[in-house]
Amino acid sequence: MKTFPLKISSPEGDLFCGEAVKLFVRGVEGELAVMAGHIPFVTPVKACECKVELEDGNERIGSTDGGLLTVSGEKVVLLSGSFAWKD
Repeated sequence: MKTFPLKISSPEGDLFCGEAVKLFVRGVEGELAVMAGHIPFVTPVKACECKVELEDGNERIGSTDGGLLTVSGEKVVLLSGSFAWKD
């Protein structure tokens, strides 16, 4: 599957910076799944569980208290007020 560069950041710093296959978050208008080639947009993100699917088939799950998601042709950035991985 195609990947895209993903960065997840909070005031504590960068929490993920790498390639992803899919990102699942909750925007203000509902659940979102971002994949490579997605149309560019910007949306607020509600407090939710976030799932990142990786190229090797693994996934990482975390939670955010909300933030801002920016999808561009070059990368996807999730800026969160607070973010924690569930290990």
